[in-house]
Amino acid sequence: GTPKLAESAPGGAGACGAALSVAVDSAMWGRVLWPEAEVFYFNAVLNRSHEWGTSPFHWYITSALPRAMLGTALFIPSGLYNHPKLRDLFLCAAAYVFIFSLLPHKELRFVMYVIPILNTVASEEVVRLWRNKEAPKYGKYIFRGATTILAFTAFGTWGFLKVSQQNYPGGAAMEEMHQLERVNVTRGLITPYVHIESSAAQQGITRFVEEAKKWTYSKKEEEHDMSVYTHLLTEKASVEGFVPFVTIMGVDLGSVFNNARPKTVAKMRVFKRKDLDTAPPP
Repeated sequence: GTPKLAESAPGGAGACGAALSVAVDSAMWGRVLWPEAEVFYFNAVLNRSHEWGTSPFHWYITSALPRAMLGTALFIPSGLYNHPKLRDLFLCAAAYVFIFSLLPHKELRFVMYVIPILNTVASEEVVRLWRNKEAPKYGKYIFRGATTILAFTAFGTWGFLKVSQQNYPGGAAMEEMHQLERVNVTRGLITPYVHIESSAAQQGITRFVEEAKKWTYSKKEEEHDMSVYTHLLTEKASVEGFVPFVTIMGVDLGSVFNNARPKTVAKMRVFKRKDLDTAPPP
C-alpha cells in the first residue's frame, strides 16, 4: 500500500540518481564510470586522499563550517538547548562530520550536506526569539541583535560569493588559451594536445569548458614525456621546452592577513611548446 511505497521511495530515488550519474558521466568520459564510487574507493579504501593536501582533525569544526555559516552558527548552542527535539538530528550531522574528520584530506564540499541541518537548528532559535520579542525586559533587544547578525551574515555571504567568482584561475586560463589559439586551430596549423595539471583541474577546469572539436586533453598525473603536448596548464613558473603565453593573476591569500595591501601573484600559467611559438597568420 501507500506506506510501503513511501518507505521504498528513497531507495528508488537513490537508484535512479546513481543510474543517471553512471549514464551521463560514462558518456562524457568515454568509459563506464560511477564517479561517486571512484571517489570513495580512492579516498576511503586506498586512503590516498592525503595526496591532495591535508588539514588537522578539527578543521571542519574550527574553520570550514564556521566560515560557511558565519553568524548563524551563533544560534546553534541556544537552539539545541531550547529545542530538545532537534538534538537527535544534530547528533546525526555531528557524527557525519566526525567520520569525515578522520580522513586527512578535507574539503567543505565533503560535509556541506550538514549545513541545512545546522541551519534548521539556528532557524528554530530565531523563530523563538521572534515570538518572544514582546517579552518583558530584553526581548525586543535580543531579537534586534539576532536580526543584525542575520543581516551581517547575508552581507558576508554575498562578499564570499563575489570573491569566489574570481577563485578559479584554472578555468580562466583555459578560456584565454582557447581564445588566443582558436585561430591556429581553425586554420589547421596545429592539432592541440593539452595537459591539465592537477592544480589546474582543481581550480575551475571541468569537461564543460573543453572544446568539443580538434582539441584533446590529458590529466595524466604520473611522470611521463611532456613533449608530446602542445600546451600545458600549470602553476609552475617555467617548464623546459615550453614558453608561457598566458598568466592568470590573483591575490595571495597569505598576504591578506599579513599586509595592509595584499600581494598579487601568478596563480596559473599556460605554456606552449617552443616549436609552436609563432604568431598566427594575419
